[in-house]
Amino acid sequence: DPAVDSLLAAIASRGGAPGVLVEDLGGGDLFDASALQTVILRVPGAPADPATLAFDVKTTLTSLRARFPGPVRLGLSGSDEVLRQLLSRDAAAYVDFVVSPARPDSSVPWWRDAGGLTDAIAALRPSGEGAERSLWYARQRGEAFARTMTDLATAARFAPAGLVPSTSVTITCGGTNADVWFDPATAGHVALAAGCSPTDLRIVPPTTVTDVATLSGGSLLVRIADPSPERFAEGVSVSAKRTLTMPEVMARHQAAAARQAEATRERISTGTLSLTFEAPGFPAPVTITSRVVMFVEPGVVEIEQQDIRVNGLAFMGRTPRLPLIEPERVASIPLAIELTDVYRYELAGTDTVDGTACYVVRFEPAAAGRTLFRGTAWIAADDFGLVRVAATQVGLRGPIVSSDQRDSFARIDGVWLLRESRVNQLYEGAAHRTPIERVLTLERTEIDPVDFARRRASAYASPSVMVRDTPQGYRYLRRDHPEQPGAPGSVPTIALEEPATRVRTLALGMIVDPNISQPLPFAGLSYVDFDLFGTGTQFNGFFGGTFGQMAVSIPSVAGSRWQIAGRAFAIASSFNDRAFDRGAERYEENIRQRPAQASVWALRPLTPRVTLRVGYDLDYTSYARADTTAPAFVVPASQTVHAARVAIEGQRHGWTASAWWAPAVRQHWRQWGEADGDHFDREHRDFQRYGASLARSTVVTPALVARGEAAWVGGHDLDRFSRYSFGSFDNRLRG
Repeated sequence: DPAVDSLLAAIASRGGAPGVLVEDLGGGDLFDASALQTVILRVPGAPADPATLAFDVKTTLTSLRARFPGPVRLGLSGSDEVLRQLLSRDAAAYVDFVVSPARPDSSVPWWRDAGGLTDAIAALRPSGEGAERSLWYARQRGEAFARTMTDLATAARFAPAGLVPSTSVTITCGGTNADVWFDPATAGHVALAAGCSPTDLRIVPPTTVTDVATLSGGSLLVRIADPSPERFAEGVSVSAKRTLTMPEVMARHQAAAARQAEATRERISTGTLSLTFEAPGFPAPVTITSRVVMFVEPGVVEIEQQDIRVNGLAFMGRTPRLPLIEPERVASIPLAIELTDVYRYELAGTDTVDGTACYVVRFEPAAAGRTLFRGTAWIAADDFGLVRVAATQVGLRGPIVSSDQRDSFARIDGVWLLRESRVNQLYEGAAHRTPIERVLTLERTEIDPVDFARRRASAYASPSVMVRDTPQGYRYLRRDHPEQPGAPGSVPTIALEEPATRVRTLALGMIVDPNISQPLPFAGLSYVDFDLFGTGTQFNGFFGGTFGQMAVSIPSVAGSRWQIAGRAFAIASSFNDRAFDRGAERYEENIRQRPAQASVWALRPLTPRVTLRVGYDLDYTSYARADTTAPAFVVPASQTVHAARVAIEGQRHGWTASAWWAPAVRQHWRQWGEADGDHFDREHRDFQRYGASLARSTVVTPALVARGEAAWVGGHDLDRFSRYSFGSFDNRLRG
């Protein structure tokens, strides 16, 4: 009712402490009353579903806390059973007190509902039995209310602040013990005896009654003197800021988040987005940068990308819609109110971030098996806004096997808004493993700009790439332009594109290499499919006439966290295998070779950052004489090598590391080289290789990307053909 605001203001002007009773678990369309001091949420009935009831109550209390911040106190009222169920589910953290006839088994402050006050207020509502009956109830309850006010005024002189329960004095009336409190200010006691007269009081140890009053319901209020008159009282005040508990920090953060969402309905943020990753055959990381404009409104986040550049070079013409590679979406976000206990929280202490005192909250999934977050959040101690969060996704099933995210926020116009988001991921594609770093830096954020709709419509009409954040992941926006795009007021119709899952590339070129007998022209087609036949299988194939390769990866086998992948490569042309001795080439020992390779492996994440890989490699190399091979030099038999490979791989904050071991054995191993030479050794039939690597690519600025890599490799029983392998066809140097 619009009159409520003025009524509360009138109560406050006369020295009262106005409050309201809310009986709508949805919160209702609450008014904004600056004079309001107390809000009590009354939960009627019995809890048919305690978990759902607790979720609804927490949501409503969070909305109330967000609507009425500062000195407004929140209370919770209900039956003993309702309160017991709610308090066992951390509802106490969301309120300042509870209202009930008996003290609940909880540390939350308690307001005694001795006269059924909430029932009296509820009875003022029309009951549908006729206006006369409702008016009679209102009159009766009004008289009871007046008596209650008189009783409260009487009790005020008996109950100063600071009373504590006492057991040193016993007061009985008719065999029933009265409630007794100790008054530290006077060293006396105060008692409340139900249905008692002054002549029936019994006090142990005996002492003097200094004041007595009878309330309207027959209860007796009694003040007695200190039974030890030689003692005296002295006022001492000790004050300190109480440390909040973990549930209390969470509840206040949730209220702050709700308040911020209401205060920033629309936002436009501008900044830069940098994406760096490794591509097969590229010696340096590939970096894609763009200027971004984010349009945010309730339930909708859209991003416009301008000036897209690949390694500094601007796209000419239409920007291709490449597949958007993302980890699985997390349905339950940390620090939010949930129907069930999805996360476990721990208050890890306090810290200071950029001059802001913070509570440090650690969180992890309550149960294994789901794709959730594990990490740490820094929550401001003054307004409970989110200052920083560092989280790792757990339980990933898919090509993204590891994902770390670190977000930093800045206080702008009293609210905490995203300043930088840095995401490091490890992607396991079809025969290619690459770390990905995505850095979003927002330089400016406008809150509720008056031209929000106009600027977003301008972005819709522009040729910029636009994506929308949906529950299923990011989706490109498609513009369906009207027939006359230049007509006044013509705005394209916006729709979501179907996810891009395929990339086709035509490659034309020629390889000129002194190891190859003649220049090798090729014309080939590359085809990459991230969802082959709709199964989620990844396929990568290239055929270039004289050589080809293909790879297949199943990111999640039968919905598990296991991956299976395989790769094959073959070339029809042969090229030189050259021999060197102390830097000098030995032409008489050079031979021709034509390799083919195939491998298959299984992969499983052990932790959110560590992955185990176990595989089998099959190498076949055909050897033949070269033009310079000496007649006495015996060419090795064409070799088939079987090898196992075990590797541990991991990433943390952009660093990627791996350690691997590959034992191998040759088939058809026989004498080769010069008859009197030391080329051949029977122990070389089986051999081992092993190694470790550490690498990091990082976005220093949107215009500068740095990469460093260190590798160490070694082995046992290696010879010329197992120690080194380097060439033009994606063969990495070994040795």
